[in-house]
Formats: sequence, structure tokens, C-alpha cells
Amino acid sequence: MKRLLLLLDSMIYFDRQVLKGIKARLDETNLKVRLYLESGSALDELKQEPWDYVIADYDKAVFRNIVQTCNAKVLAYSNHHRNDFTPNASTIVIDNESLSEAALRWFLDAGLTHVSFFSNEQDAEQPWGKERKEAFIRQSRHIGLDYTESVFGAIETRLFPLGVYCSSDRSARKLAQYCEQNHIDVPTQLSIIGTDSDNTERMLSPLPLSSLELNPYELGRYCVDTLIKTIRFKRRFHYTYAPTQLYEAATTRSQEQFDDLVSRASLYIRNNFHINIKIKQVTDFCKTSRKTLDSRFLSIHGVTAHQYLTNIRLRRAQYLLRHSTDKLDIIAQQCGYPNQSYLTQVFGKQIGISPSQYRNHHQSPLVSPVSED
Repeated sequence: MKRLLLLLDSMIYFDRQVLKGIKARLDETNLKVRLYLESGSALDELKQEPWDYVIADYDKAVFRNIVQTCNAKVLAYSNHHRNDFTPNASTIVIDNESLSEAALRWFLDAGLTHVSFFSNEQDAEQPWGKERKEAFIRQSRHIGLDYTESVFGAIETRLFPLGVYCSSDRSARKLAQYCEQNHIDVPTQLSIIGTDSDNTERMLSPLPLSSLELNPYELGRYCVDTLIKTIRFKRRFHYTYAPTQLYEAATTRSQEQFDDLVSRASLYIRNNFHINIKIKQVTDFCKTSRKTLDSRFLSIHGVTAHQYLTNIRLRRAQYLLRHSTDKLDIIAQQCGYPNQSYLTQVFGKQIGISPSQYRNHHQSPLVSPVSED
């Protein structure tokens, strides 16, 4: 059996989610491999091993060294564009331009004219942090918004209302804490959008954070799909990964528009809809009754929690029908349904046509490479 080496740091939440996506996608494909996970030890020994395939977080120097010296078919991913990818690797790069554009789109829709960008000291030194800031500044000025370099200067001069895009949820949480300590009304005076949808940072924040979802689980799945293409076509592919889904919470919604119970339940559903969860698991997680949960969902979203879960699953099914060639049984499993028959039944009832008919009318290529060699 072929050997696949995963160079990820399983102690980090983002990498763990990438790992889950990789494993889930491998289970759905015909690529039969034995998995090996390495987080940073025994690196010299790894260089001596005969690996067939490698998926690596290329932002970590110790992993780059292994990738650059191995003869395996390699898929490397990064949080930013870089010029030092090894020539033997297919690559996936997170599109920070799209993230910045998504944040600006929300600020525009909210009618804000003053915007700024915030990074804590750690994020500000990271290439991906710099790339997000540069993209945000360039795009905000291009569309005619008033960009302010210093968030704290804007607060001091009362330049409100102000929209602030943060390099990460860690930075967003620190800004939310500063606002709480200095009696700045969030989101009336200052709206905050983070990046990551990080549950830990959300828990530590004085207000639940609105955040752009990087969706590392989906990134892991893309990694497998790209590796399979690399194997099949015996060539390298170079893609960008552009997650633009904004998860709204209290830092961009007024208290009248926000419900913490619904926010926690919605995030749980979004993170787990693909593993066939039931609403009972949602109510257990939120420590509430089904009646209360449905009442609050109806107030905020206009649908019950079950319908909200169904909508999430069907949107995912529609996306896969348009952008993949997966069989319906595989798509059903990815959406949290036990089989093709169940998916077809729900899809027909909610959408009005069968999944196959939808695919015939809407199918397009899975992804478009920005370059190929």
C-alpha cells in the first residue's frame, strides 16, 4: 500500500481541522494509502523514508525542509502567496484578497465609510497578516472608503461609526476586550470582523465574534482532490482557496439582532452538519430544549433549527453538484445524509427537482487553477 505523509501540527486547531478534512475525503475516494502524521519530531529519520505522497503545511520551516528533499508527489498549502514553493509540489494558497474583499463588502452593505485594519503584534509579523492588511488597504482605497491606519487613533478622535477588519480572531478578541475596557459600543460605534471562526477565541472574547470562516476542514478536502489530480495527470497544479463566508455574531450585529443561543447553535451546526448530527445533539450542546431552540431560531432566522440544518446541508449539496463529479452517495455522506436515497428525497421536497436534474442544469468545473505547469 502507498504511504502518505502528513506534515501538520496536530496541536493547532487549524491543522487538526485540515487533518479531519483530509481523512474524510480520503475515505470517500479510491486512493488507498497508509497515513503517517508528523508534527515536528524525528525529522532526520523522515528524510530517509521512501514516501509516495506528502501533504504539507508549507508555512512551517521544518516541514519545508523535508518537502524540498523528498522525491514524493507533494501537495503543499500556505496561508499566503510565496515565491519559494519547491518546484516538485502542487500548491494551494489561501486567497487573502478574497477575505479582505468579503469584509469590505459587509462594511459597504452596512453603510460604513470609515474603515481600518487591526493586527496584534504576533499577527503583524506574519506574512499572511501583512498580506491581508495590504489587500484591505488597497481595496478600501480603490472603492473610495476612508481608510485609517490607527484604530486607536480613530477611537481617540471619535471617528465613528468605524468598521475594523482583523487579521485573525485572536486580534479581533483583543480589540473587543479593549473596547469593553474603554466603554466603546460594539457594534454601534465600532464593528469588528475577525478571521478564522476560532471557537477558543470566541469563548474568550467579551462578545461573540463575527468572523470570516477559513474552513480548514474544506481546505483539507481540497488538498486531497489536488493531490489526486497531481497523481492522475502526472503534473503540478497551483490553486487559490478563497473562503468568503462571514459568520455574523455580536461584533457586527446589534443586541436586538443577536441571540447568543442561536449563535452557538448555528456555529455548532456549521461545524458538524457533515457528520449526520441530529437536532438533539444541538440542544444537548447548547443545554436547552427543542422548543426554546426552535422559538429563538424562528425569531432570528425565520426557520426552525431543523430547517436551518437542512438549508445548510442542501446548500452544500448544491455546491458539490455544481462543482464536483462525485457520485450522489458520496455527496450525500458529505452533507450528513446516510445515503443517496435520503438526499434525493430531501432535495426533491425542498428544491423541487432531483439532485441529478439539478446537476445537469448547473454543473461547472470544480475549481479553476490560477496556473498550471
